[in-house]
Amino acid sequence: MTSYLRALRLVNFRNYADDTVLLKPGLNVVVGDNAQGKTNLLEAVAFAVTGSSPRTTNDPEVVRWGADFARIEARIATEGSGQERKVAVGYAPGQKKRLTVDGAPAPSLASYAAGGAGVRAVNFFPDDIRIVKGAPSDRREFLDGLLSTLRPSYARATGEYAKAVQQRNQLLRRIRDGFSSERTLSTWDRKVVDLGEQLLRGREEAMPVLDEHFASSLRALYGPEKAAVRYSYSVTPDEYAEALREAHGADIERGATSVGPHRDDFEVSLGGVDLITFGSQGQQRLATLALKFAARDHVRGATGEDPILLFDDVMSELDGRRREFLAGYFLESTQAVISTTNLEYFGEEILRRAQVIRISGGAVMETTTDGVAERVAEQRGSFRTA
Repeated sequence: MTSYLRALRLVNFRNYADDTVLLKPGLNVVVGDNAQGKTNLLEAVAFAVTGSSPRTTNDPEVVRWGADFARIEARIATEGSGQERKVAVGYAPGQKKRLTVDGAPAPSLASYAAGGAGVRAVNFFPDDIRIVKGAPSDRREFLDGLLSTLRPSYARATGEYAKAVQQRNQLLRRIRDGFSSERTLSTWDRKVVDLGEQLLRGREEAMPVLDEHFASSLRALYGPEKAAVRYSYSVTPDEYAEALREAHGADIERGATSVGPHRDDFEVSLGGVDLITFGSQGQQRLATLALKFAARDHVRGATGEDPILLFDDVMSELDGRRREFLAGYFLESTQAVISTTNLEYFGEEILRRAQVIRISGGAVMETTTDGVAERVAEQRGSFRTA
């Protein structure tokens, strides 16, 4: 059975003091002028279901100016069962983040983000175009983030691997400067390889599936040209341990680890053309959307459940045909929350079937479903008492 987010309460989150929004299955369109809180609302949904912000790694940024904490409460409903899960994420600068599911502490952030809240999310923000046009680290972050939402063990391996490489680099610099012996490298070689192989195997398993979904999604968005994503290794899993040993001299000289999953990348192509280097802005944006749709399909295939789709200002740079395609895609999803400044991007029939949420000044002003506006006071009360 597939789950969706039914209600969300934002307390001291970004520009929201204390407000509530009710969401429906299918398409939810969040509309308002710029700088009113649309993007912040989508970020809050992601914060509720993953425990982290997709927009920043600096958690204090989500706390409302002048407040000393932020808190998101959500109710996750399961279609057809009548069951509901209550989750909450609280954060105060300088303190550990508090995550609860039905009042009980979550075992870890990794387990919470990997479906512990009862639902997962795939999000798109305009800056995500960096996945295609940006540095290899942006593409690795996308891939590792996707795999971490499926397996807490992968998330833990990602964090531990980054720390192991950092510690190995510190040792390399100590050896270079004459404070340690090269013989001491073997322990960190084993640690780095053991963790790195977990990442490489996970990525190796995922890439063919992503490639298939990406090709299908970009074909729907762009046209019949063949699209592909291909993993680019600095070293294959089978050659990893030997390559790391052979690189000792060069690594010591540089003071940095030169091979491993932290040096890898993946290629994005359309019609045989490398979109990372030669793609236009429009092609790169469509390819980014296709990667997000591929991520959604991968999550659905791996878990049997649809993730919530959170897409910020996705319509503004698309033509009419692609807007119509996306609107239909979102409408038929289990749940999608889409922000816009202009409802004219959505056809009249689409809006009739969607829920429209009007935002102004960090507050929900009105919710319209089937053309009927709901009073905001009643909406807020229903969350607190339901």
